[in-house]
Amino acid sequence: MHMQRDNEGIRLPKLLGLAVAGATLLAGMVVLPATQASAATDYGFAAEDDFVAGALDTTKVPQLTVTKYLSLDNGYAPTGSANDVVELNKNKDLTPAKGILFNVKEVQPTEGKSLADIDANDDKTYVVKPGSTLFAGVTDGHGVIDTWYQGNSDGSISTDPNTGKVTNTVASFPTGPNHYYILSENQDLSPAFLDTNPNKLDKTKYKAAANSFFGLPYATNGTDKNQTRGFIYHLHLYPKNINQQSFAKTVQSVAGSDNTPKNQTIAKAGDTITYKLSQKIYNEGNASAPKDGKLDVKELAGNSADVLLADRMSSSLKGDEGSISVVVRGSDGTSQALVKDTDYTQDTSTNKNPSRLNDTSKKMFGDAPSDDVTYWVFNFFTASGVSKVKNITTSVMELEVTYKATVTGNGDSTGTGGVVNDAASDFSDNKNTNGDAQDPLPSHTNVTNAVVAFGSVQSEHENPQYGALPGTEYRLVKNADSIDKYLGSDGNFYAEDSVPDGVQLYKATANNKGLVVFSGLPIFETPAKATDKTVQNTSWMVVETKTPKNWRNPGVPFGTITYGDVGLTEEAIVQKYGNNATLQPDYSKLNFGKFDAAASAVPADTQMKFNNVLISKYLAHYKTTDGDSPLALPLTGGRGILLLLVVGALIMGGALYARNRRNNAARA
Repeated sequence: MHMQRDNEGIRLPKLLGLAVAGATLLAGMVVLPATQASAATDYGFAAEDDFVAGALDTTKVPQLTVTKYLSLDNGYAPTGSANDVVELNKNKDLTPAKGILFNVKEVQPTEGKSLADIDANDDKTYVVKPGSTLFAGVTDGHGVIDTWYQGNSDGSISTDPNTGKVTNTVASFPTGPNHYYILSENQDLSPAFLDTNPNKLDKTKYKAAANSFFGLPYATNGTDKNQTRGFIYHLHLYPKNINQQSFAKTVQSVAGSDNTPKNQTIAKAGDTITYKLSQKIYNEGNASAPKDGKLDVKELAGNSADVLLADRMSSSLKGDEGSISVVVRGSDGTSQALVKDTDYTQDTSTNKNPSRLNDTSKKMFGDAPSDDVTYWVFNFFTASGVSKVKNITTSVMELEVTYKATVTGNGDSTGTGGVVNDAASDFSDNKNTNGDAQDPLPSHTNVTNAVVAFGSVQSEHENPQYGALPGTEYRLVKNADSIDKYLGSDGNFYAEDSVPDGVQLYKATANNKGLVVFSGLPIFETPAKATDKTVQNTSWMVVETKTPKNWRNPGVPFGTITYGDVGLTEEAIVQKYGNNATLQPDYSKLNFGKFDAAASAVPADTQMKFNNVLISKYLAHYKTTDGDSPLALPLTGGRGILLLLVVGALIMGGALYARNRRNNAARA
């Protein structure tokens, strides 16, 4: 399966069986014997913690699992038990991050110091233990590292350039007492941050996770009445990156067409996604300063020009205006609900790119390649809204706009990643130290969804060569025998006039750049509606259903659209590719035949990108007057067929005239 990903703005999936370890792990490192022994759950731990009461078992090989989160705020200090995952799941602003490299090194105190002096963030307090292994691991799509490799000298993990498989040796942590480690994030070598990643994370947006110091096995007390001593042999750590940017957009949840919440952020047409826009507002009093790029309560003017939040939804999303909820929330959990037209104003009907707040000569977003987009615009605050903000007394608060949007069968008109959303924030103090307006703060979200992307272009004979042909419309069909029945969101095929309630038909229309994108496709859907959905062995075909005037419809179906990873569950797909991946088919099997325009022949200024990567398939079109079209019959009703009819009539008339003359001569 071909795949790209975009790691930002996603929801926390359920990670049952994971535990949490404390930022104050040092207190639990003292090894003391205990005589009582029982199941881990008897002492307040989950079975996954592998807590065993009593003395250290020197035969047990300890394990370490790391789960990496991107966070909008501080909080949720880890405490050491897998039971805490329930609380973590409640915070939907914690999102797992794929492609983060972590290193674990065994350490000992520097000369003259003790274990109690070790500070994980001060390398003067410790040295690497001689002869020890440098461990390295990279988070999967759930943000998890549960397999560690022997790291290279720089902490990296080598992979085979052809297969992508890791070539380093799997490494185990040593048994027995007196093994202490420091876990650190290696941002410089993390795949998620590398320039070669087309959807890399922005290092300037997230603070690196703090280092962690811990013993393994981990000595601790149980939470039973006797606080029984023992050891955790499977330690779970949850390092976090805190979002330094004052604006973010996140996916809070995904629900099926029956409103049942999904455990994974995988979406298809008919599903509903809940989004949240979050804008930080500070309450720093005298510490606040103008032109610092931070909006403070004392800077609020109450003239509906303090904060401008804008959200651009592509054709693959239809927002539900009735679901909008707006609150200001303090870091202590206190909140104030804001009322439309009383505390703020909104416009959810425009398809015009809104102007910036601090520089109205510029727009909030770059130009969209299609008019089939909708902009939702929120202006804060009125005087009433400012009064409510001032009722929140914490030093940092969040202005939160939450709403729902339904995934449609109408392909992604922006062509930036399937079921995708772009948002931006501008606010009164979004200025540099000179007082000049800065660019709005962007945020881009996506969910895991199956897509097909190709280019609709003019033939090589046109000028410009292989120029875009926008406006062409396409559908997906089962096979060449049923080209009038189109793929629906339930995985079945229907004629236009026989679509059941609750089912959407898929279509995709070439945008202004000629890019065609089907998004939110039902690759997990089966007629039997299996509970444990898996990737199906699809064999769809593409047909062109509308063609711009004076251009020829190819008139034949193209195949085949099929995806890899057949049989993998939704959870396994997210684990492998991440929870905001775009799953793409094997384009080598999508054969345009004589209508194919080789990607290598398409001029550089005409080449198209999807999800920041150049596409590999282009479908060429011919004008109705072109005689060299693979289908040369001019079947448009234009002058071409008229000329054929006239010429044919003249030929037939001449033949009849000649025959009559011969017959008359024979009778004479």
